[in-house]
Amino acid sequence: MADILGRARFLARIRAALLDILPEAAAPHIQVAAYEGYHLRLHVASAAWATRLRYMENQLMRALAQRMRLQVNGIRIKVRPVNLGPFQPVQRARYLSGDTRRHLQQTAAYIDDRPLAEALRRLAAAGRTEKHD
Repeated sequence: MADILGRARFLARIRAALLDILPEAAAPHIQVAAYEGYHLRLHVASAAWATRLRYMENQLMRALAQRMRLQVNGIRIKVRPVNLGPFQPVQRARYLSGDTRRHLQQTAAYIDDRPLAEALRRLAAAGRTEKHD
C-alpha cells in the first residue's frame, strides 16, 4: 500500500509542477495518468486541451527537468473526458467482514507511519458489515 501512496504522491507532484506553468483554467481538465520509461502520459478532457499541450510538449518537459529534476523523453496525451474535472472522490460503500476490520486495526497498531495508521483505523471504522441492496 505504501508503494501505491508513494506513486500517487509522485504523480500529484508532477501535476502540480505542470500546473505551475499552465494557465489556471487547465487544472480541472488535466490529469497525470502515468510516468513510465521516461515517458509521461496525460489524460485531458478535450481535444482542444490535447492540442494545446502537444504544442507545449518541449516546454513542459523542460519545466519538469528544472522543477523536479525529472527526465521526460516524451509526453503522450490522450483525450479521456470521463472522471476529469474537479477531483473529488466517488463515495462508495465499503463492505468489510469483522475479520477484515480486526486485521486493519491490528495492522494499524504496528505501523510507525502515523497518518497511514490513522487511515487504516478510519477505514476499519467506516466500512459496512453487510450489503444492503
